[in-house]
Amino acid sequence: MCRMPQWVIASVFGALALCAAWGIYSSYSTGTVYGELSQYSEDREPTAFFMIVLGKVLALIFCLAIASHAVGLSTMDPITAIKQMLPWLPAP
Repeated sequence: MCRMPQWVIASVFGALALCAAWGIYSSYSTGTVYGELSQYSEDREPTAFFMIVLGKVLALIFCLAIASHAVGLSTMDPITAIKQMLPWLPAP
């Protein structure tokens, strides 16, 4: 099986982390989350707004964990940890 170089993994997930951070910043600065078919405002739909921002925060944490593992700052593999916590996920 061919493996991707670690610098590519760190670059891709670092870029995704920057996108997630920008999304969180723009959501809180405007108070509105825009989607393709929906728009949630912090004033009108606070639960939906905060759930979407929470999803962005979780994506940010995941991307940072993958990037830090690829660079060598973290010894624990996040994918292996997730598979151990959620045993019903399919194994490759």
